[in-house]
Amino acid sequence: MNEQTPPSVRRLCTTLLVLAGLILLPFQALAQEDVNVQVVQVDAARFPEIDVYVSATDANGQPVTTIEPGDFVLFENGLDVGDVQVTQAGEYGRVTTVLVVDKSGSMEVEGKMAAARQAAIAFVDLMRPGDYAGVIAFDTVVTTVQELTSTQAVLIDAIGSIDTGTDTALYDALHAAAGMLEPATGRKAIIAVTDGMNTAGEHTITETLELVTDLGISIYTIGLGDPTIGTEDYAGMDEATLQDIAERSLGIYSRAPTGAELTELYEGLSLRIQNEYKLTYTSPTPLRDGTPREIVVTVSDQSADTDGDAGYNPGGVIPEVEEGSTWPLFGLMLVVLVFLLVLPGLIGWIVGLVGGGKGTKKTKHVRLTDTPEAKKKQAKKKTKKRKKTKKE
Repeated sequence: MNEQTPPSVRRLCTTLLVLAGLILLPFQALAQEDVNVQVVQVDAARFPEIDVYVSATDANGQPVTTIEPGDFVLFENGLDVGDVQVTQAGEYGRVTTVLVVDKSGSMEVEGKMAAARQAAIAFVDLMRPGDYAGVIAFDTVVTTVQELTSTQAVLIDAIGSIDTGTDTALYDALHAAAGMLEPATGRKAIIAVTDGMNTAGEHTITETLELVTDLGISIYTIGLGDPTIGTEDYAGMDEATLQDIAERSLGIYSRAPTGAELTELYEGLSLRIQNEYKLTYTSPTPLRDGTPREIVVTVSDQSADTDGDAGYNPGGVIPEVEEGSTWPLFGLMLVVLVFLLVLPGLIGWIVGLVGGGKGTKKTKHVRLTDTPEAKKKQAKKKTKKRKKTKKE
């Protein structure tokens, strides 16, 4: 502006600049806020094409849905894979979830069971068209309350039918939930709520986590109650185990001190899962060599440089070879095998050949046992031979 600009115009321009600064201030603050990135599932079912599901949240745990595809960088075993196809948050399709509900005797007190039912119903209410869910309840026995379905009314009726029982077979329930999810495709998750610890059942935590890892399922555990009571009390809660299950399965552990907070947790998990990103890439090592692969996902822009890591194993015991070199390798292996089979005979033939050139020695026979008659005949022969020698 020059000196000839009227004062009223200058004041108006100054006011507009101030307002623009105030409007942009929240966006600048958002840009400076770190983004927490977590790899929540690795799907290697179509190996060497890999699907990696990524959760991005802000400092308050709310989903961040504005990350540009070009901001994602993915590494496999330290190699930047380069070409990554990014599906924006909430657009990658179906989510399949199994709700695992503790119905042991301790859930009957303080309205815990009623709160658990209410929270599970709130989760079902937030399902999108095309999403599927199943319901498993457990005490000493694991009960499949409802198989996977996309019909919300059926799920709500099933949840309403859950009543309390006796002990807690948590690992068996998680094992059954993983089995229910095995045939499902795409994003798969288990949400388990319990106020106790595993006190019954057939499966161990190791067996359960191995199955969950093999199937690429994440488990979100919710501890309902006070962990300070300790694990020796019937009403105690094994918080360390719940944290371990969530961490090792790429899930999240949350704690609800009271049943009233359960609904908020379920709704938060629903929102988080529905707003994840899917990153698809082709492995730079496309052979099933049985070696573990480490995946690191980084989000880089002016605001944040955070990463999440996970891994998978493509399977395979005998290393594969590139297509086109299979038959030459097979032929080489066949030649080596035949050579090893004939080697002992070849060595024997060479030894015999060398020994034959030096002359052969007359083999001595040793009589192991003589009968009495044979001994008499042998004695007569010796006597005749001596007499003949004397006459000569």
